[in-house]
Amino acid sequence: MSDEKMNTTERYKYLRMMQKRYLEAGREERGRLLDEMEPITGQHRKSLIRSMNGSLVRKKREKQRGCRYDFEVEQAIRVILKSMDHPCAERL
Repeated sequence: MSDEKMNTTERYKYLRMMQKRYLEAGREERGRLLDEMEPITGQHRKSLIRSMNGSLVRKKREKQRGCRYDFEVEQAIRVILKSMDHPCAERL
């Protein structure tokens, strides 16, 4: 198996496919399914158990992030960055 990790969308798709098998399985089979899912998803057993018994529908953020700075502040920061030859955030 490669060292590439699943992204969130792939993980939800895989878990939705496994959920039906998990819910229909007996206790021993559930343990084997969890053993199989652990290395594939990179999640811990307890997290997988919660996922399998819960809803596997992704939720949107309730409150969207707003702008951090208003336009004038952002323009001032751009001027300072350019005049200082774009230093890192710590030096700025």
